[in-house]
Amino acid sequence: MKHFYFLIALLILTAAEALASDNLTQTIRGTVTDAVSGYPLTGAYVILVNSDPKIGGTTDLNGIFELKNIPIGRQSLQINYIGYETKNYNNLLLISGKEMVLEIKLEEKVNSLNEVVVKATNKKSEAQNELAMVSSRTFSVEETERFA
Repeated sequence: MKHFYFLIALLILTAAEALASDNLTQTIRGTVTDAVSGYPLTGAYVILVNSDPKIGGTTDLNGIFELKNIPIGRQSLQINYIGYETKNYNNLLLISGKEMVLEIKLEEKVNSLNEVVVKATNKKSEAQNELAMVSSRTFSVEETERFA
């Protein structure tokens, strides 16, 4: 009879442990590449949306990222890279049996900028070196050809 009560207590403790382990996690990994050329994008930001604390990372030299200890369930990812469109993956179903592997292709973003005009001023009478006291005059390439 002692063994029976011990077995019942052991089963209750095991069931309580199984119910208390709500913190099942999994890994999301993958590669981020250019949509046209297929080259890996180094330093792209991969962020798990609505996570507290924030979970995220960057891609390595081969465009590979890995996010560990992600809670299982429906998750959303956001991928950012300078010069490329931001891509969002919503409602990704992360299950405990298998890690998620993604292949992400980003498209370039075209920005039109205002024009820049650069104007140079040339004052030959002033010295470029402020410490030069005597014989400080600038010469152009054409002027140096005239002098011996």
